Amino acid sequence: MAKDKEKVAYIMKLLGRKRGVEVNISHDNDSDREINKLDTNPEFSFNPQDSPIKDDYISKTVDDQEDTEMLILECYKEHPQLQFSDKLHLAYVRKSLQSQLPHYYNSLDANHPWMMYWLANPQSLISEEPLTAQIVDLINDKISRCIRSEGLGGIAGGANQMGHAASTYAGVLSLILTENYELLDKIRHNLYKWFISLKLPNGSFAMHVGGESDTRSTYCVLSVAAILNIVTDELVEKTAEWLLSCQTYEGGFAGVPYTEAHGGYSFCALASFFILYNKKSQFQEKSSVHLDALIKWAVSRQYGVEGGLSGRTNKLVDACYSFWIGALYPMLESVTGEGELFSREALGHYILRCAQAEGGGFRDKPGKSVDFYHTNYTLCGLSLCETLFTIDDDDEKEDSIPLAFKFMYKTIDSNSFTGPINPVYGLPFDLTNTCRDHFYRLDNEA
Repeated sequence: MAKDKEKVAYIMKLLGRKRGVEVNISHDNDSDREINKLDTNPEFSFNPQDSPIKDDYISKTVDDQEDTEMLILECYKEHPQLQFSDKLHLAYVRKSLQSQLPHYYNSLDANHPWMMYWLANPQSLISEEPLTAQIVDLINDKISRCIRSEGLGGIAGGANQMGHAASTYAGVLSLILTENYELLDKIRHNLYKWFISLKLPNGSFAMHVGGESDTRSTYCVLSVAAILNIVTDELVEKTAEWLLSCQTYEGGFAGVPYTEAHGGYSFCALASFFILYNKKSQFQEKSSVHLDALIKWAVSRQYGVEGGLSGRTNKLVDACYSFWIGALYPMLESVTGEGELFSREALGHYILRCAQAEGGGFRDKPGKSVDFYHTNYTLCGLSLCETLFTIDDDDEKEDSIPLAFKFMYKTIDSNSFTGPINPVYGLPFDLTNTCRDHFYRLDNEA
């Protein structure tokens, strides 16, 4: 009861805050900790709202949720303005890319391609300048060392390691960021042969030969195949049917049939349908995704007090779901025409006032440490908050272009902090389409 009263007091105090418009863009380099962009805009507002449903049952889940709400409300109180520290974020990712990592990063030794993507992608989202030649060479060299047998064994998580579908996905995204189409063309047909070796009779794909299969591995294969223009009927046979079997009674998707719905798995499943389908009308077929159930589950992931997103029912908010769950919304909005399905303002406030670290980078929530993973996916989520999407789809026109490459976007505010991303790939919008178009033209000119 005491916590409830304290929470209500916080909320009422926050609701009483009214501010005018203030825009201050500084180019002063005197301080490494300067705020380069400061924007407080009443059009981008968020008022925390406590749930009208009270749970009187005391459990660790309930206690953790209440403690987190109080932590977030305190953070909102301490950070009343929307600030974006672009130079600090760029300094964080550039230093991490170019410096030797501390010893405690050895746990990520099987994630070298992922680290390249997590660190290069943020710079592409928030900087108007391209990656430097030094960073491009560094990334290309790192990924080249992870390629197994010119692609016949996929891309590994590190030198002399086993090829892995997730590492292949991250490696290909990294090469797209450096626009190394020459290397991608060299390995893409061998990657196709490797993907076929990972295909299982039920339509899913294994992470590696003899490895686990789930919606993650299936998305990794499909997304790489689509953007490199190597999708065939043989590759995707039974895949849609298997993915449909992973939708749960809650509405979200699980990793495998008959398990719990999860944000990451739901993203992978829905994004896979945007690769398998080339028309919006395919989502309306009886044998397709139960959209109403998925929408209900997805909108339930945004919490009224925090404004952020959770990955599962009865779980806490986590800034990384700004993308994994956040990307579901524009995909669903674009095929249903239901309008905005989440509060972009509320999520933006959580990202900028709670997940953003003062020294650069982003974190899960206040009290957690900054890391590469959360920095990338939180920035992707911020981009989704600043962009509206539609699908350029004419059902009367016959074409084989996946829906993933038919997005059109509109930036909500000309003063946005990030560039637009493709919600299926988590890459800058223009780079995604440019890569796919490059290989499409290459194959049609051959």
